[in-house]
Amino acid sequence: MFSFVSCRYIQSFVIISLLISILGCKKESDDKKDFLNLLTLGLYARSCAGQNAFPSSGTVGTLTRLQIPPSQTSSGISNYNQPHYVFPPQSGVTKKNILSVFYPGTGSSPCEVNTFLQHGATRGYHVVGLSYPNGEAVNTVCNQGDAKSDSSCFENLRKEVLTGVDLSPYVSVDVTNSIEGRLLSLIQYLIQSRPGEGWDQFLTGNQMNWSLVYVGGHSQGSGHAALQGKNRTLGRVSLYSGVSDYSIKDSNLPSWMGGTQNTPGSSYYGLIHENDPIANFSGNSNQVTNAWLNQFSMTGPITNTNVGLPFNNSRSLVTTVCNGMGSFGLHICPMTNGFQSIWNYISFP
Repeated sequence: MFSFVSCRYIQSFVIISLLISILGCKKESDDKKDFLNLLTLGLYARSCAGQNAFPSSGTVGTLTRLQIPPSQTSSGISNYNQPHYVFPPQSGVTKKNILSVFYPGTGSSPCEVNTFLQHGATRGYHVVGLSYPNGEAVNTVCNQGDAKSDSSCFENLRKEVLTGVDLSPYVSVDVTNSIEGRLLSLIQYLIQSRPGEGWDQFLTGNQMNWSLVYVGGHSQGSGHAALQGKNRTLGRVSLYSGVSDYSIKDSNLPSWMGGTQNTPGSSYYGLIHENDPIANFSGNSNQVTNAWLNQFSMTGPITNTNVGLPFNNSRSLVTTVCNGMGSFGLHICPMTNGFQSIWNYISFP
């Protein structure tokens, strides 16, 4: 069952992980550079901890940033209450009239992908970084105890987190607290509290207008986005450092990944560091990219981002930009500053 991990614990874990991963594989000559990187990352993590504990809406440059605790949108939400990050489209930019929703990875909050979210708003998108139950990695839960013998663990756990339908004994998420429940409550709240910003176009009655929604996610969040694309007809699905679901007992990918897909493969895009050992959970360095092609029908050759636009018109991109960093650094690499033109291609066309 998902544990309720405190914000302070998460941030401490992130800092320690970064220390271990970066210092563990760098040359002595890079020590000064590493120290500056770690200092920056540590300060950023503490900044997120503060913003999560004391959310405050305001402006960032020419953007409006709203930090909205999920409990503010529904009385039925009390846990995983780190704020949603919401950005209306940047003023003066042509509006896309598309809702871009992003799911952070395990133990992470929308604050950690703030740069990515802001960039979407500068492109004319209505942007939401969603806070949702993400305390434990799906691969951790489904590869231990009774769950490792349950072939439906991965799919049912993810479906319950997505929809709140009671399907899994390994997680307890109701409809209100699910990804889709939280998103609906947030959009309803924004329609009431921010009239005139265009949030109403993303609802039809009391249901999401999924054709106007782009979803994306990092790590665990990429798996939720990918499965949502199987179940819903979405405008686009973007996968960063995932999907990594893998059954150790069966030495195979779970069956849901190859299931019927409502959002076509032509609308799925992905980016991963080619040496990411966390996403490639099985130890096969091609695990994720093979799944993109064979399970999600993401056409085009695996293409390194260094070739530049239009990336061979591929939907499956890899990067080597963060080479020399440790496991965690490689895993978070696609979400770091400097990938804006690639984010445009994958998530914000």
